[in-house]
Amino acid sequence: VYSQNSRIPTLKKNATPLDDALRRDFTVNSLFYNLRSKHVEDWTGRGMLDLTRDKLLVTPLDARITFHDDPLRVLRAVRFAVRYNLALSQEIRLAAMSDKVHASLHVKVSRERV
Repeated sequence: VYSQNSRIPTLKKNATPLDDALRRDFTVNSLFYNLRSKHVEDWTGRGMLDLTRDKLLVTPLDARITFHDDPLRVLRAVRFAVRYNLALSQEIRLAAMSDKVHASLHVKVSRERV
């Protein structure tokens, strides 16, 4: 859970693997490797397809909310897209241009982080 003026979340008690996957920045970062079964678990149901078939960067939740909670994720989206040859989803593109996300970037992220 994120507070109004911070990009650092507070931990939620009794969180499930799905809760953890949904709080991630992108579906490709919400993949978990199960050490016991030696399989990748895709709790969002999209991460593997986004990474392997669609080559698309997508947020597990609404991108506007994701970027407002932690606006540094907008910069991470660009970095990931370039580094891993992924296209930005239309939702990410629109959210990145949002005035609310821009305002959050100024409030929540220090210049040193950018």
